[in-house]
Amino acid sequence: MDWFLNNLKNNINFSFARFNDGEVGGIMNSNFTASRGAQFINETLSQKLKEGLKFQKNNYWVGIPCPICYPEMNKVANDLVGDYPYKTLAVDLINKNYQRFLQEGVPLLVQKPIYWVGSEDQDLSQLINVGFNIKQQYKLPTKNAFSEYNTIKNLYTKFEDDCVVILSLGPLERVLAKEWFEKKDTLTYLGLGSMFDPWTRGIQHGYHKQTLKPCRVCN
Repeated sequence: MDWFLNNLKNNINFSFARFNDGEVGGIMNSNFTASRGAQFINETLSQKLKEGLKFQKNNYWVGIPCPICYPEMNKVANDLVGDYPYKTLAVDLINKNYQRFLQEGVPLLVQKPIYWVGSEDQDLSQLINVGFNIKQQYKLPTKNAFSEYNTIKNLYTKFEDDCVVILSLGPLERVLAKEWFEKKDTLTYLGLGSMFDPWTRGIQHGYHKQTLKPCRVCN
């Protein structure tokens, strides 16, 4: 997590796009459902995810699947990313690092003005109560958010410089983390997925409860 914390501490704008098993599965098979059943991946979305994995730019961080837990998907993703200094694990901020994210990452995020781009079922009141400075919340469908891609793709033009954009939109967040940083790199874009689900949706996943199986690489 050091790269993540150092960028926030030093006010270095960056983007983090996480391509885990759902996204890479959708690249390998365009007739695929990801994000715990919330997003059907069609040919268009599959191609955009592939573009996101192959894109390279200073401080554009790409997370890929664990080589132990998902060896085939890791190879596919590695082949697409290639030799790239900003390549890391998709689960860098969760799994074994989740408690560190809460202890060190959240205090840095609460110091930043934040645009939240997520699903319509997310309630940010608990995050606001603990100090998050939410400038604006944008809501998209909870299921198949990519259907709204054309209506949201230029939203980045409304964002003020040096703010943080938190994305929680399944595979669409990966597309936007790439495209928005490509076009406007004066902000930080964080694809955080279900990171804040316990607060925004009242749902805990395995990494929140620390019940995931041990892995010498990712957990």
